[in-house]
Amino acid sequence: MQLHRNRFAFLCISAALVTTSCSDQISTEPINISRSALSVASGVPTGRTVVVFKDTASISLAGVSLIQTLGGTVVKRWDDIGVAFVSGLSTSALTSLQASDLVSQVGNDRILNWLPAIKVGAAVAGEAGLSPNGDPANARYFKDGTQWGMRVTGASRAWAAGYLGTKTTRVAIIDTGIDYGHRELAGLVDKSASASFASVVVSEGGVGVDTGIEPQLPGDEPYMDNHFHGTHVAATVASNNISVAGFAPNVTLIAVKVLSMSGSGSFEGVASGIRHAAGPANADVINMSLGANVDANEEGVSALLELMRRVIKDAEKQGTIVISAAGNSSIDLDVGTTVSTPCEQSTICVSATGPLLQQNFDQRATYTNYGITAIHVAAPGGNVSDEEGGYVNKDLIISACSRRASSATLNVCRANTDGVVYFYAYAAGTSMATPHVAGEAAMIKSANPLISVKGLKNAILHSSDDVQERGRDVYTNWGRINVATALGIAP
Repeated sequence: MQLHRNRFAFLCISAALVTTSCSDQISTEPINISRSALSVASGVPTGRTVVVFKDTASISLAGVSLIQTLGGTVVKRWDDIGVAFVSGLSTSALTSLQASDLVSQVGNDRILNWLPAIKVGAAVAGEAGLSPNGDPANARYFKDGTQWGMRVTGASRAWAAGYLGTKTTRVAIIDTGIDYGHRELAGLVDKSASASFASVVVSEGGVGVDTGIEPQLPGDEPYMDNHFHGTHVAATVASNNISVAGFAPNVTLIAVKVLSMSGSGSFEGVASGIRHAAGPANADVINMSLGANVDANEEGVSALLELMRRVIKDAEKQGTIVISAAGNSSIDLDVGTTVSTPCEQSTICVSATGPLLQQNFDQRATYTNYGITAIHVAAPGGNVSDEEGGYVNKDLIISACSRRASSATLNVCRANTDGVVYFYAYAAGTSMATPHVAGEAAMIKSANPLISVKGLKNAILHSSDDVQERGRDVYTNWGRINVATALGIAP
């Protein structure tokens, strides 16, 4: 594993940008977006310890007995990958466990924010009275050029050739949930397969207690998005093509909620979401527009990284490709001891590109993490500049805004009214780039249902456009994705 620089930090600097008007018009005035700095905190302990056994396919009776002897209680066990979650272990017990020939690594789980501080203005209102559209090319914001990402990635060429994805292809959005009632997403989410793992575990007097993390409105499913992020991501993958076009509009979405309305969650919660998506939910593609930068040398971190590696490799064995965001801290992941997770454990890790003042659509985003040891491909994530007047709204990515958005400056999205008005937000980040790649994976899978995870990965990498330095480079590696090339559509 490549080792990198210091500290936990936020990965997705999604920037929801809005105008105070309820008009459909898009402001061309630049909006100030601040990028979050690395967090110096290592998260809040959950009261549970991740025990990773050397046996990658079972947990022995001797291993369980050792934990009990040391005063621990096995709360959850994933025998098939050799991982257990344990409560009640003292510091000395952790040391004894780590010294055992049965154990590979031990580390305390922690809660951290897997999403960034979000710079919010307000939202734009889509036109009222519009109906779901079978042709994504007729979606309002694609037609007027706002959704430039669908053009530069070849998605519009794929649509014209009849590739829209199929219902049998399933994409899990592991995130803050999905607003399944937004007009762009209504009918696209498999509710029977969707689930929430967004409860936190707090330590009270040494006892781990599961605690619900947010109130739900009456009638809301547990996987409702009370943040905005998951809904924005989901509608980039698939939508009803009313105001925004979905990359692969006909595929089935699965809401797997692992983060709270504040964007926080535990490693156990994120890992549980991956296992659910690849297992019971039967997802072909997992999209994780989330992550953290962690110091590989910090005590216990190696166990958390190995946990992520094992659950992702297990998902791949089940036929699920895992696509994750690179992060937005402008970190060179080729140097130092910082590891970007789950980016560096995933099948494909995605960096971001985007224009400034609608010029050079394939330049690297100012905020994106980079490094040829971590990044596989790039995709449109939107771009921003610290220079006053250095960018416009349309340099970013527009998508659906949840009707339950929790940010005070996104409260306007709560004014979504069936049949009257729905809101959309602009955002920038590798969070926004990742669903373009997940959409491409879903499109290729729909056209080639028997393709393997390895075949799908190779199809995405080797069809990408070389848009930076000639050959593979540290910002885009194999290049910026091109789904039309991947599908064999002639220019």
